[in-house]
Amino acid sequence: MEGHQVRALYDFTGEPGTSELSITAGEVLSVMRDNVGDGWCEGFNQNGKSGLFPAAYVQIIETPTSVPNAMISSQQSSGDYWDDDWDDDSEVGQTQAYIPQQQQQQQQQQHMLQLSQHHSVDYDLVSIQTIHSVIPERPIPNIPKKNNKFSTLIKSGEDSFLLGMKVANVPESEKIYIDESENGRHRWVSRGELYSCVVTSPKKESKLKGLKSFIVYQLTPTFNNIQVSRRYKHFDWLHERLEEKYCFIPIPPLPDKQISGRYEEQFIEHRRTQLQEFVDYVCRHPVLARSRVWEHFITCTDEKRWKAGKRQAEKDELLGVNYFNAIQCPETTLDVIKVEIQTDTFSRFISGLDPVVKNFMAMAVDQTKKNQVLYKREFQKIGQSFNALSHALEGDDSSRGRLTYALKVTGDAYNDIGKLYEEQPKFDWEPLADKFHIYKGIINSFPDVISIHKTAVQKRKDYEKLVSEHKMEPQQLRDLSHRTDVIARALLAEEMHFQTEQEIYLTQTMKTHLTEQISFYQKIVDKLREALNAYEE
Repeated sequence: MEGHQVRALYDFTGEPGTSELSITAGEVLSVMRDNVGDGWCEGFNQNGKSGLFPAAYVQIIETPTSVPNAMISSQQSSGDYWDDDWDDDSEVGQTQAYIPQQQQQQQQQQHMLQLSQHHSVDYDLVSIQTIHSVIPERPIPNIPKKNNKFSTLIKSGEDSFLLGMKVANVPESEKIYIDESENGRHRWVSRGELYSCVVTSPKKESKLKGLKSFIVYQLTPTFNNIQVSRRYKHFDWLHERLEEKYCFIPIPPLPDKQISGRYEEQFIEHRRTQLQEFVDYVCRHPVLARSRVWEHFITCTDEKRWKAGKRQAEKDELLGVNYFNAIQCPETTLDVIKVEIQTDTFSRFISGLDPVVKNFMAMAVDQTKKNQVLYKREFQKIGQSFNALSHALEGDDSSRGRLTYALKVTGDAYNDIGKLYEEQPKFDWEPLADKFHIYKGIINSFPDVISIHKTAVQKRKDYEKLVSEHKMEPQQLRDLSHRTDVIARALLAEEMHFQTEQEIYLTQTMKTHLTEQISFYQKIVDKLREALNAYEE
């Protein structure tokens, strides 16, 4: 890879005191090493300054003559591919940009073979076409990953489950239970004692002799009080596993990924509180809290066992619709019409709630910004005006003394109020936005969960028609109807859990927010009262 040039796609500011190299979008860089690790490259700019920069921030500048050399060179082993993939701690999203040399060679060879089978063209032209097939002219924009649970259902074999063509062997530890009350309400049955898990002590660590830095968070579950260390990429891996495994449960979202400023103290602490919200929701969920991959995540302290558990989770076949085989629920037949009405009502409720929640969260974020910038600046301007008046009156001998002092106290009070506005969001508006970030993510996922049930219902209607046409046995339809009821009960149980969360924890969130607001405005009253007293003394 030595000697290859790349073009910067984005600005990157290297952290002071490290070996990171600041780059500017459009700048041409020369790569010395592309296997530094963690998605970083080592190279130098046109001024001769060298250092590390993110591989995802640059795009290779290829020339036609360099392709043959790359194609005839033998592919070298880069060690354990799983470790290399796992060690990628990038938070820049899904940008296709710089591609390591070995991957380029493999893709280029495949593309050349395809071209040679269909066309007879000049080799230089083939080289150019190969380059453009591997590296796009323009970077793909950062697009948030959307969890499409319906596609998960299709991939996992919807017909196989509904027709009982594939019966999964479900171990006792993987079974989940649904209880039905006398009034027809369904709920997940919690197995084991309730527990919580705290996210604490974020600290900056490094590897590669200080060349790569990252933040480590400490997680301590209450059932064993044993602390484990996890990075954001570990949370990201866990989230992906939970989404794949539980197609019938909306998985709470993680904090948004961050391109810059990841090592600022304020950002680190805010991310800790956001991760705490994610962890709290999982711990409160009767199914997720007992998930094997989740328990592995919050308990494993040994590196070898961690990697073995990770491989096992990634090979898990009890995923998506196949996991409906693990649901243990009553055998009674559901009222099809009643369930359909209830599901449609809930679907309309979610559709109407979605834009309102998004707007509410945007409001909370907007208030945070206004408090920290606009309101702070306005009150400081007021304070400066009072202080300027105090200073001007000092020029008149008759005005010296108590009045000028009181005006200064008033100016200082308004300055302090501006600082209160700057500090306050972390106590009220930020926690409110973090809570609604979780809430918004759950609501966004519910349409996919509901669509699984609707698809199963439509499938049952199709097979009812086949039975009426004597193209399917009635017993097969009864079995299919039972499995459709399993999907319906899972949806009803998750709906019940969502309503409980909404009632209990949103109430608690609002009470906390208003308590902090009252405390905040009381501090403002105290500051103004101090200023008033200065005129009366």
